[in-house]
Amino acid sequence: MKTVLLTLLLAAAGEDAGVLPKVYVQGSSVNLRKEPSKDAEVLVKAPIGTECSVTDTAAAEWMKVRCGDYEGYAAVSLVAPEKPSVETLRAEAKNPMLTPEHREESALRAALLAPEDAELPKLLGELFFERNFKLLAGFKGTGASKRTFSTYCGLRGANVCILEVAGGFLRDVKIRVETRKDLFIIAVKDPENVTIYRGKHQLDPETTKLTMDVLERNSFPSTPVMDKALFAGVEDVDVRNADLPFGRFVLDDASHALLNGVPSAWSLLKQDGEGRFWTPINDCLKTPYLLEFVPDIHGRWMMLREKGAEGRETFWITSVSKRENELQLSLAKTYGNDMTRMVFKLPEGRKDIGYLNDVAYTFKLRRYPAQHDNCKEGGP
Repeated sequence: MKTVLLTLLLAAAGEDAGVLPKVYVQGSSVNLRKEPSKDAEVLVKAPIGTECSVTDTAAAEWMKVRCGDYEGYAAVSLVAPEKPSVETLRAEAKNPMLTPEHREESALRAALLAPEDAELPKLLGELFFERNFKLLAGFKGTGASKRTFSTYCGLRGANVCILEVAGGFLRDVKIRVETRKDLFIIAVKDPENVTIYRGKHQLDPETTKLTMDVLERNSFPSTPVMDKALFAGVEDVDVRNADLPFGRFVLDDASHALLNGVPSAWSLLKQDGEGRFWTPINDCLKTPYLLEFVPDIHGRWMMLREKGAEGRETFWITSVSKRENELQLSLAKTYGNDMTRMVFKLPEGRKDIGYLNDVAYTFKLRRYPAQHDNCKEGGP
C-alpha cells in the first residue's frame, strides 16, 4: 500500500514540475536517517505532524524526504500524505476493540498534536497503566529476573507502604504507585528518565509484613507529554540529608548474586571466659542485636548493624566481591557518606558463625543461650 502511495506521489510530482509532493509524520516521531537503513545515522528526529517534501524513493520501506533543513530517509510506515487528526487518534484511543498498545500509541500521538487538550494526558496515563497491568498479568519470565524484598507497613495500607518503600532515600524524583489486586506498577521519574517496576505484592494482615516481587523493570527518556500523563499533581519526594540521586549505589547482577547467597539476618554473639558463645538480647525490643543485609526495590543494598547501647549503624554497600569464604565490602554511611571497608568472613562448611571484621555473628538466631540487657528508659 505504501509503495503504491509513493508511486502516485512521485507521478504527481512529475506532472506538476517543480512542486515536490508533501507527506506528514504520522508516528509520535520519525528518525530521519542518513541512509535507508534502521542502523544508519539519525540526522534529526521529526515530531508528529511535521510536513516533509518527498525527494526520492530508495526501497519499499524507505522514502527520501526533506523536513525543514534536513534531508534523509524516513520509514514509509511512519509518513502519509494526510495530516494526522487529533479526533481520529482520540477515537482510536477510546476504542476498546483495539489492542492496548494501539490505543496507548494513538493517545500519545493525539496528546503530542494537541498539548493544550486536558483530556488527552489523563487518557494517555490511564492507557499506559492499563497496558502495563495486562503485560504483568501475562508475565511468563524466569525466576532469574525476580527481585524480592519485604518491609513492615504497620497501620499503613499497601499503596502508601509501597509508595514509601519506593521513595526511601531518594531525592529529585516523583513517584506514582498503582495497584490492582496483588499486582503493582511503580513509576519513578528522575531528571532524565522514567523507570517502571512491574511486580506482585502480598500483605500479611496479622504481621503487616509486605512482600514484594519485582518481576520486570524498564525505563524510557522523560518527555513533557509522558510526565504530564503519569505525574500530573504528583509532588517531588520529600528530601532528607541522607537521600541520594536515583541510580547511585545500585549494584550489578554479580553483586546481587553474592549478597542473595548470604543469610539476610545474623545475631550478635559474645564469648564468656571459657570461649562459649551466648546471644545478648535487647530487652527493649525483645530481639537479639542484629546484623542485616537488606535490598531495596532500586537495586541498592544496605548493611544494618545494631551495636547495643551505641545504637544502630546503617551503611550503603557500594561494592562487594568474594575471596575464598570472605566478602570484601565497600561501604558508605547513610548519614555523612563516610567511606569504609569491612570483611565479612563467612562460616565454613556446616558451621553457622561468621565474623564482621573481628565481631562474631550467627545466622541461627536462637541456637545460643541468651543474656538479657535490662531495658532502661531511652534504650538498653
